[in-house]
Amino acid sequence: MMSAAKQYYQLGLPQDVIAKNLFISKSTVSRLIKKSVEMGYIEFHINDFGETDEMLEQEFMQTFGVKCVILPTYVDSDMVRLNDVCAFAAKEIFSHVEDNEIIGVPWGRTIEYLAANIKEPIERSNIKICMLNGFVNGSIRSMKAIHIIEKLSDMLNATGYVLPCPLLVETPEMKNTLMLDPSINQVYGLLQEAGTVIFSVGPFDMQHTYLTDLGEDVTEHLRGFNGAGNFAGRTYDFNGMEFHTHLYDRLMSLPIKELATKKKRICIAVGNYKAKAILGLLRGKIVNLLYTDTQTAKEVLKEHKKLLVKMKVKEK
Repeated sequence: MMSAAKQYYQLGLPQDVIAKNLFISKSTVSRLIKKSVEMGYIEFHINDFGETDEMLEQEFMQTFGVKCVILPTYVDSDMVRLNDVCAFAAKEIFSHVEDNEIIGVPWGRTIEYLAANIKEPIERSNIKICMLNGFVNGSIRSMKAIHIIEKLSDMLNATGYVLPCPLLVETPEMKNTLMLDPSINQVYGLLQEAGTVIFSVGPFDMQHTYLTDLGEDVTEHLRGFNGAGNFAGRTYDFNGMEFHTHLYDRLMSLPIKELATKKKRICIAVGNYKAKAILGLLRGKIVNLLYTDTQTAKEVLKEHKKLLVKMKVKEK
């Protein structure tokens, strides 16, 4: 019931789309929305949004030594939960943006939701917003990067830069050649200077990730590794260490070792299927501020405990 109501009132989705998302009829969606209003759930759940799960936040700090902002989970829908977390993060992150900052962001649904939740323009000067990775040829998801950069630039009075190249090129030699292009070289130079990176992560399961868009040869190659997640096309293990596969020198994106040098490394990630990916970043100290929700946070801790048990078994 709440999932239908929040998708309708908070995300602004039409009832036919909600029906498809929840695998129910449009008339059922209408009844659920009406009932949620009658029972007073809309006012409680949406207006109560903004509190955080302080006990879990403390547990994350004690376990990983990383600051985490964890919002309570109210619904099962990943999209609704992601929007809640992004709405909260947008208010906190961008209110602290300073003049002359260079901010790096990847393309993807999470950053798209984050940009959409900046409701009021933030007056700053000499801000630069740079895309962290190239496009996946033919992928609508990656082409949305242009609109993400455009929205962030408009709301922050910033200058936006996209990386005008494919995410994965044919050979390392081709990458070296592309790096000589002035427009690409300029963006890479800005990314190296950036002090803030805002990003999300993807899983390593070859199901919920755009890595499959890079081709069957890529997915078959990566299946040979015991990975935790991926960031901007770069795959890593449970300690946040990037795999030096034959893809490494062909990727047009910020390497994880460079990501780890940034002053502010802000990750926003929601969904149980991302738990292992989040865990790898936390264990590797790749992220120093995480925004998520209670359900995802609990799954991360669960995966962490399972990993510790495996490590103890290996030691014996």
